[in-house]
Amino acid sequence: MFLRNDIGHKLLDKAPEPELGSNLIPANRYIDPKILSMEFERLWPKTWLLAGLVSDVKSPGDYFVFENGKESILVVRAKDEKIRAFFNVCQHRGNRLKSSGCGTNNIIECPFHRWQWNLDGSLRQVPEAHDFPQGTPAETLHLPELRCETWGGFVWVAMDPSIEPLMEYLGEIPEHLEPYDLGSLVLVFDETVEWECNWKTSVDIFSETYHVRGVHPESENIADDINVQVDIYGRHSRFISPMYVPSPRKIGPDKAINDVMRAYLESEGFPVADYKGDVSGLRQAVADFKREKSKATGIDFSKLLDAQLTADFHYNIFPNVTFNMFAEQIWLFRHRPHPTDPNKMFFDRMIFNRSATGKKTVDANAGAVDLFVGLGETGTVDGRPEHIFYKWGERSSGLLLDQDASCLSTVQKGMHSKGFRGLWISFHERRIRNFHMWWEKYVNS
Repeated sequence: MFLRNDIGHKLLDKAPEPELGSNLIPANRYIDPKILSMEFERLWPKTWLLAGLVSDVKSPGDYFVFENGKESILVVRAKDEKIRAFFNVCQHRGNRLKSSGCGTNNIIECPFHRWQWNLDGSLRQVPEAHDFPQGTPAETLHLPELRCETWGGFVWVAMDPSIEPLMEYLGEIPEHLEPYDLGSLVLVFDETVEWECNWKTSVDIFSETYHVRGVHPESENIADDINVQVDIYGRHSRFISPMYVPSPRKIGPDKAINDVMRAYLESEGFPVADYKGDVSGLRQAVADFKREKSKATGIDFSKLLDAQLTADFHYNIFPNVTFNMFAEQIWLFRHRPHPTDPNKMFFDRMIFNRSATGKKTVDANAGAVDLFVGLGETGTVDGRPEHIFYKWGERSSGLLLDQDASCLSTVQKGMHSKGFRGLWISFHERRIRNFHMWWEKYVNS
């Protein structure tokens, strides 16, 4: 159903349905170590990867380390203000140049034998250089550099020097997300959780709402998991999941607001006690409320449709990035492979709040219901939220992610069964099929 400010807007146009077939998706690609190795050779080196935040390399000398499987990549801002990316490995004996995390240094120095490079990757100093009979030629010992571009406040890297430019690779995504003004977002939460599943099972579960009735029954009370628009954009995709309207399975004959929805609305400050309508008009009422509230908060909603104020616009960027776009808050999930075990992965979650015009600090919980999101107390480092790492089960990630992680651990176990041949995918789950079609193009190349 179109809301008041949405009629005829091209952002809501339904994309054509590609022919995706109906074959089984084999289980072995989730569990076979040989497949994991093939991905390291054929997938990850041939795609653009979201490495980190531009805000983590604001000044010359700032750096962060991005790990993806077996590769470690060092991203730095050089003295010429250009952001560069290098393989994080010393050219002397193969030591990692920097450990994980962020930092600042005017040079790149290996802690093993104190070889040094400049921030542009050029060789700076080799202790006792005279002792190398083959010499220490600067052109040979330059740090190996990767393609590096920025978009949306994020640093993207690619190992393939011949890959298409980032904006071409992203296709429709930048135009779709431009109204959210990604570059002005404020990071309020940052964590990595080691999950007991393959990275692709994580991509899969965040590609469909078919699992909601089984895994997230509480959220059926506040979001429609059935009337979901799915759009395929080449290797990327999205769905639009309406919020502030329950699943049709949860709407009674009188269309009254249920207790979970009522609590959700109250947590966002919506005057639910004064609302006289039923759930059929609630989305428009919430959109109008948010626009009126923005006059006080200073958060600019003028570029957003009413649907964007009242739905999860959910984008998958191939191969491993998920954006959940909400009016006040954006969730970024990154699904990274374990370097040696196909039955494990690293789930990165970064939460960003949209700030008021000209304001760079925000309430970490603004726009979030802790019951579902699970924002715990974290410290800060130089004003940035501290990055948290833990293994699944060591602490809670919030109701929704705890439910997902628990489900995926049993899915991964089931993948090993001789009684399971592969994924039997429905039309509703076609984003999964599209992902695997593109996965096959890379891995089987």
